[in-house]
Amino acid sequence: MSSHPESLTQHDEDALVRELAQQVLETTAPEELAVFDETADEYFADPQGVLDAKSRDEAVGFGVELALLTPYILAVAKTVVQLLASMVGDAVKKEGQPSVNSFIRRLFGRREQGPSAPETLTPDQLALVRKVAVERGRLIGLKADRAELLADAIAGGISVAPSS
Repeated sequence: MSSHPESLTQHDEDALVRELAQQVLETTAPEELAVFDETADEYFADPQGVLDAKSRDEAVGFGVELALLTPYILAVAKTVVQLLASMVGDAVKKEGQPSVNSFIRRLFGRREQGPSAPETLTPDQLALVRKVAVERGRLIGLKADRAELLADAIAGGISVAPSS
């Protein structure tokens, strides 16, 4: 058994951030999916630099909104994945799950091999995820309505579970 079963490797965290961000983009800005991998690579190489690209894009005036949504989604998704990892750490230990990575993917509604259904968060946990997403969005410069919309999309992606 590993010494820190509740922690994510940087690789796993980045993969989960990408997965959540793609899920959010499918509903909020599907047109950006075509350039998602390139934008994500740039974000992970220099998160602050990509977020600060706003001033360069505004000077040019080309595609400002479109060009900036993905980096913001990635930044908020990173904060949410870190929160989820801390929230599910105890549950992973208690249930003997193989990894936080697998558990979080189940929160995203992704079915893992085996009989268990995707996990869901309690309403209080989901409210906390949404609140943290709004706060992070505002902190990195999104307007209130954009931060709320992004938080709703993230919370919706996490809370979706198949009905019985």
